[in-house]
Amino acid sequence: MLPEFLIQAATQVKGALTRQGQRLVLAESCTGGLVANLLTSLPGISEYFCGSAVVYRWDTKMKWLGVKPETLEEYTDVSIETACEMALGVLRQTPEASVAASITGHLGPDAPQQQDGVICIAVAMRTVPGFDSPPELFTVKTFQCDALMEEMPLDIQTGADFTLRQHRQLAAARQMLNLILSALEPSA
Repeated sequence: MLPEFLIQAATQVKGALTRQGQRLVLAESCTGGLVANLLTSLPGISEYFCGSAVVYRWDTKMKWLGVKPETLEEYTDVSIETACEMALGVLRQTPEASVAASITGHLGPDAPQQQDGVICIAVAMRTVPGFDSPPELFTVKTFQCDALMEEMPLDIQTGADFTLRQHRQLAAARQMLNLILSALEPSA
């Protein structure tokens, strides 16, 4: 079952998409489609949600979204550079979408120390309606999931039913939904 606090965050995003008349597309790596799952659990979301590319491996990021091999070689997939290319790439591939968000990171275990629990999220938007309008980055940020987990409801923080990786996925999904919401309604 999906945690209620994530359903609430997804509901807020749906409300913002509805109010703004926007359509969203996602590119998910470390969350493995969790954000898409949350959104598609909401009735009526098909009017505002185009889909999600789950691009877990480098080759898929390159072939599906156009992430440059040199970006991955220089910065790895746990980087704001890769998150930017993912968001811009999925938006270019989805003519009906006006907003795109991407997430990439390493949720462990066995992550290199400097990448352990790190996520990078990018949000891109079309500033002018229509497929010919070039997408622009709205925001790109890096987060440490362990710090984000402290903001989750106490019953989820201490839940014995979740592994550390799963806790990090929940925190990452929530942060991605929060950034999408702030892009759609900056004053929210």
